[in-house]
Amino acid sequence: MTTRVTAWFLLLLLVFCTVPLGDQNQTLEPPTEALQAEGRQLQDVNCSGMTFEDLISYDRADFEIGIDAAWSGASMVATAYATEARASDVRTDLDGLFDGFPGGNDSWISTDEREAVRSVGPACISDMDTRMAFHDGNGVRDRTESPNTVKFIEDGIALDERNLVPEDHPDYRPCATFGTTTNCREVPVSATQATEIDLLLAEGETINAGFDSIEDPAENPFTLSMVTTNMTRAGLALTFPLLPGLTLGAWSVLDDGVPNTDVPAPVMNRTENGNLVVELELDYPEASYPMERVLFLDFTTEDLTINDPPEWMSNAPANGTRIAVAPNAESATIGASEVALWVSDRHGWHLECEGENGWNITHADGNEPTLHRGTTREGVILCKAVDGYGLVSEDNRSWYGAVPFDWNASLNDDLHAVVEITPGGSTGYTLAGNLVQGERSTAQISMMVSGPTLFDHSTQGLSPGGFVWEYRLTGGGWLVSEARINLGLELPNTPPTITLTRGLDGSNGTMNALGTSIIVAGEVVDPEGETVTLSWRLCGASSADVRVNGMTWEADVRTIACEQQGVEVYDITVTAEDASGASSTLSFVVDVREEVVQPEPTSTTEEESRGIPGPGAAMG
Repeated sequence: MTTRVTAWFLLLLLVFCTVPLGDQNQTLEPPTEALQAEGRQLQDVNCSGMTFEDLISYDRADFEIGIDAAWSGASMVATAYATEARASDVRTDLDGLFDGFPGGNDSWISTDEREAVRSVGPACISDMDTRMAFHDGNGVRDRTESPNTVKFIEDGIALDERNLVPEDHPDYRPCATFGTTTNCREVPVSATQATEIDLLLAEGETINAGFDSIEDPAENPFTLSMVTTNMTRAGLALTFPLLPGLTLGAWSVLDDGVPNTDVPAPVMNRTENGNLVVELELDYPEASYPMERVLFLDFTTEDLTINDPPEWMSNAPANGTRIAVAPNAESATIGASEVALWVSDRHGWHLECEGENGWNITHADGNEPTLHRGTTREGVILCKAVDGYGLVSEDNRSWYGAVPFDWNASLNDDLHAVVEITPGGSTGYTLAGNLVQGERSTAQISMMVSGPTLFDHSTQGLSPGGFVWEYRLTGGGWLVSEARINLGLELPNTPPTITLTRGLDGSNGTMNALGTSIIVAGEVVDPEGETVTLSWRLCGASSADVRVNGMTWEADVRTIACEQQGVEVYDITVTAEDASGASSTLSFVVDVREEVVQPEPTSTTEEESRGIPGPGAAMG
């Protein structure tokens, strides 16, 4: 158990350790009450040799590594994203890692578990292998050859997360397991709200990893090796200190020792200051696990005399492809991770384009290309690829910039958002759309667009207020694109409904055993599913100390203010207010005065009739 507890941290280190198959902006603070089980504490964990294989799923990860000016340390920053489809798996895996600790492995992920991870994370990570090393000379293709291993530095490491325990989940509640902390809150691991995990530099630190200083890199070529096994859907950027002439020469990817020539080539760019930046898109095939994949990069300051022109790759859009600008936008960016696979050139490259009727694409090295909208519905754009030395690709690509559709939206009587799509030209593409409001979203509806098309979205699960329509366009000769449109619609807010539960005797409440408060209870429901807070008021006194569990509520209404005023019949008001400010009240009377029952007087005649017969009573 002590080693498995820490596997969650490795999500932040997928580039260095492994990569899996498959409002929360709080200041990081250590938990005030240490989790402990059977004499073990989380601080005792040992993370040496830990990997993350088979434990956590994610949809996208981005990593940035910056080598310091002394060539002896590095800053490592990583962000891993788990969207709705994988977020439940992340929470399930983390909860299972805490088996044996209060609240662990109980199908609920809690703030205690989250804070425990944050507390021991830096120490745990410092035990791990970054799986990254430098080697003297170029052409090294064996990681065991004199490795200058990169190691983590505990004092430089910080962790953060977003929305691991979402407060807006309908089942968000106080922790139910004995032994959890007082302020512990939890949600079921089935929660699908997206989450994000971050590895950061600790405040005031410049590096969180170190290695033996590289001697005179200007004169001595070196190789950087990195194990990328299981590294899927990830981007990596390596930034080096300013060194005139530093460049990436040869590179290689070995799968179980065999060269793989089908992976995308690294891309070289330069910062404004001239620092070399090497960017890679890593997409290890999940079905190939446990095949070991190792990346080797050769760096040198020698002048490379051979410079081939940029080459269009198979992932580049074919001639005639349409690239979309959303109907509510004047421009659209094309994702850098996708564009990196369009052209291959070891000296970096960018697009230079010319278009008609105001349509154009602008692109600078290392940045996302931007498509600019013209004055017509669509226009031809002619592009060429240019490398860092000005050499131009041998052929050009001709694409269309286009607005795919017009739209109109309304709320119907059932509070469904109805989005009407009218294509303006090329059709046959597929739109997958859903409503988004903060961290909340509705089910996706996917339809092929061959003419006017209606998307009828239920707004169930959204809060009162505005929302946007998010869509993904694919197929039909269009480049895949995603965008959001503010529909200009708002959901109305309905106040919560609050009811009182009466006792079997019909009473509205019951005096507690000490005679100091009245126990009242009931149910509360918010039509929009928002979090509801309750409060009570009696004899001028009030309190928000009302216990809420799902749809039920209960309160101990203190009567001291009434006693001081000599009031014996209690007129209680309970108010329920939702997160958007709509409220409703419930007023009722509780009379707990004891009625003294006096014995009824008995008549003499009745006493005589029930008495012992007198003498002669039996005589006739």
